[in-house]
Amino acid sequence: MSSMTRVLLSGRVYDHQVGGNTRYVRSVYDRIAEHGVEFQVGRLPRSVNRGKVRSAAFALAEGVVWPRFTPSDVDVVHFPADTGSVVKSGKPVVGTIHGLATLHMPGVRSTGADALWKGRVRRLARTSDRIVTVSQTSADDIAFFEPSAAERIEVIHHGIDHEKFNTRPLSGAEAALSELGVPERYFFYAGNLDPRKNVVALTEAASTTFRATGVPLVISGAPAWDSEEILRSVRGTEGVIYLGRVPDDSLITLMQNAVAFCFPSHYEGFGFPVLEAMACGSPVICSDKGSLAEVAGGAALVLDKRDPDTIAQAMQHLLASPGEQERLRGAGLANAARFDWDSSSARHAEIFHSLAR
Repeated sequence: MSSMTRVLLSGRVYDHQVGGNTRYVRSVYDRIAEHGVEFQVGRLPRSVNRGKVRSAAFALAEGVVWPRFTPSDVDVVHFPADTGSVVKSGKPVVGTIHGLATLHMPGVRSTGADALWKGRVRRLARTSDRIVTVSQTSADDIAFFEPSAAERIEVIHHGIDHEKFNTRPLSGAEAALSELGVPERYFFYAGNLDPRKNVVALTEAASTTFRATGVPLVISGAPAWDSEEILRSVRGTEGVIYLGRVPDDSLITLMQNAVAFCFPSHYEGFGFPVLEAMACGSPVICSDKGSLAEVAGGAALVLDKRDPDTIAQAMQHLLASPGEQERLRGAGLANAARFDWDSSSARHAEIFHSLAR
């Protein structure tokens, strides 16, 4: 056998930008050669690699074709985005299941789509030789959802890009904030605008805080599913400044200079924004739902309730407590330093090597 372990990687989210799952797979595989792994990307013929046909074709390729007809020069097959093989493969399979929000939040998908998705996740859990997930919270959910998988789950935390997210001031930062219409003191939220993120409650809390203190909430993010009410709230609430999507330099500057980063989500499988804000030196207020308390590592103001009054009290408490801001800032920097992509990539490589042997 070659000294390199050879992996067939499904290209469904590697080639096609879909947010956090794409960031995960590209970040792991950008570094994987350093850990003795070479890979080839499983791709569809160009004629079916678009639109609705793409999803159906990938379901067939991932579900049956690649597991049953794995190329002979491959040691391990990796499905990196929740669904994959539905039949047993002749080669070892690693499936990454990021989280099971659907267990905690109704309405994430339509009833039919949710049943289909759960069925495919369950099949990947049953047919995988190892299951990678991103937090202990998600591992517990997977074991509850498919008990037969419990002994095959490996928790590998994501990393963050410390070259990008850090406390080094970017040139023209003050001018950039001024151009965006952002005052000297503000709270900040960055993320999708969808019901899972609890943004409406956050805007109500921000309005209460603004009336009491004059400090607004700045929101950066794009509308996602069921976002009409959320858009009305972010655009029409006193004390909320909505920027839409902003360039990365502006995002980092906003994190570096915020009184606090606010993320009272109903559920997160991981929670990239919390760690990225910590790495930029922002104190963090977040909920304890999903993996957030685990990822925050005691370095955030963690809320066990997500209603507007609780969020507003936390915001005003931090405003009145410069010492608490400094404590959270230091604790957040130390916590964020634990998460790096090289370690995550090395852990994946260890699993691939062990299965190839």
